Amino acid sequence: MKHRLSLEIKFQKRNTSKQGQLCTSYVDQFSRSLHMEYKQYGIHVQCQVPLYVATNMVSRVASIGRDSLFIPTPEGYARAAIRKIGYEPRCTPYWAHSIQWAFARLIPDQLLDYWRMSIGLRRRNHKD
Repeated sequence: MKHRLSLEIKFQKRNTSKQGQLCTSYVDQFSRSLHMEYKQYGIHVQCQVPLYVATNMVSRVASIGRDSLFIPTPEGYARAAIRKIGYEPRCTPYWAHSIQWAFARLIPDQLLDYWRMSIGLRRRNHKD
């Protein structure tokens, strides 16, 4: 009998920090390496990549007051995340987040980083 152990590593990318991007890349690569090394033993390691979820922490950081089409409730995200466990080494489980990632991959990294930084700075300056 083959046993499956799913390890879910979640992280929220800090878009205004190069350290955050390095950490994100490290967790992603580490998860993929573990997946490759242990899949022969029936152990599935998965890195789930969420975008914003309507939580109290996110509402303070990103000025998001409630859920919407692209920002699920914690319960909605959890249902999507559980459905994706065991299928891919890396995934974006919530359907609307997958669409956003697909479009984000079409934009050059420098332009995307500049846009993310400008949003972060605007939010920070607005709070002061």
